[in-house]
Amino acid sequence: MATALDSRDARDPSDEFGVLLRRWRRQRGVSQLDLALSAGTSQRHLSFLETGRARPSRYMVVALAGALDVPLRDRNTLLASAGFSPAFLARRDSDPDLAAVDAALTHILDKQEPFPAIVIDRAWHLRRANTAAERMLAFLAPDGLPTAADGSIDLAAWIFDPDGLGQWLLNRDEVLPHMARRLGPSAPHWAAGGGAARGGAAEVEDAAPLPPVLTLDVSKDGVAVRLFSTITTLGEPQDIALHDIRIESFFPADDASRAVLEAMARG
Repeated sequence: MATALDSRDARDPSDEFGVLLRRWRRQRGVSQLDLALSAGTSQRHLSFLETGRARPSRYMVVALAGALDVPLRDRNTLLASAGFSPAFLARRDSDPDLAAVDAALTHILDKQEPFPAIVIDRAWHLRRANTAAERMLAFLAPDGLPTAADGSIDLAAWIFDPDGLGQWLLNRDEVLPHMARRLGPSAPHWAAGGGAARGGAAEVEDAAPLPPVLTLDVSKDGVAVRLFSTITTLGEPQDIALHDIRIESFFPADDASRAVLEAMARG
């Protein structure tokens, strides 16, 4: 009797694995030879994996995903497509294992006062914010912010909405293309839908080279602030949710902006 190990048909999960692997390799702009060398295999074997003529081991799936810097969530998808169980979990915020990480995030956000700091995921859903960020968001969006399907604040939708942040953003022709690049594949959708940079997705693709440090210049009701940001990630996260998060800290780009933020903190 034929078994799953010696019989191949259109439903073989490794066929799907080959499609996904080739898609990730092309998205990263890596040749078969370069990927094979990085993963410690041969170009011939990699070619067989992509076409479904060979089946990957669990070790090989992990090695290829690591060489391609595939996000943890998508590494699980690659493993499943090859018939293996997931390697990474997404713990709940209440999980005791996350207590130390939660404390670290709280420490970073608190120490950023009186300047804004936020925690976002890779889709730019707002996960946490310090008091300074809450003040700034309340000032710029007094009627509230759009929400995602999970109930979190959808910063991407607000940023590219011409009636959202766009109406207060003085240098939107510089900032929005940069934001779109950071968002990745979903950027053209948001840019076109929100009318980013007067030309939508087309202008995002044709954007001029960015300056060394891009500032966020906002002005509302006579209050002007110029900010630049730094981005912090967790080192070697093994949890899907933690792998997705970014801590973005905003700093005043000049003395006048610093004075405004300090004044806002004093109420």
